[in-house]
Amino acid sequence: MYRIWGGIRTNKGQEDAYFTVEAALVFPMVLLFMTVMIFLAFYSYDRCVLEQSAYEAALCGAGGHPDDADAAYEAATEAAVRLAQDRLLALHDLQYSVSVTPGKVSVSYTCQVHMPFLAWLGKHTAGTGLPLEVCRQAVRSRPVRTIRGYRIIHKLIPE
Repeated sequence: MYRIWGGIRTNKGQEDAYFTVEAALVFPMVLLFMTVMIFLAFYSYDRCVLEQSAYEAALCGAGGHPDDADAAYEAATEAAVRLAQDRLLALHDLQYSVSVTPGKVSVSYTCQVHMPFLAWLGKHTAGTGLPLEVCRQAVRSRPVRTIRGYRIIHKLIPE
């Protein structure tokens, strides 16, 4: 005697168990895939935040202090700390470095990527961190001189 129960053909009231076995194999893979996709979204967000923060900190140091390297260094350092503070989701051990030369200001961030399941694996394997380094530069210029140069060029171009 056969009867249909929930779309599954059963024999004498005994259900086939292959759906349970398939679900037991597929569900962990789907869960792992979803976890990795969420981590990739966090990683992409954090990398964008670091790149934007490094460039903005370099601009802060380069823009307002064309002659004073110490003031440019202080402005870039303060901006580097302020811009990346409490904004990262999947990164830890954030360190920064600022360098000022006569022509440009460079800001770089170095950190470790916090991957899912890596902390658990870290108990069994040593040194499993993934480092991430982002470095951005801005040219030190005199804003007034740049604006005046733009106005001169604008007057030379016919409309």
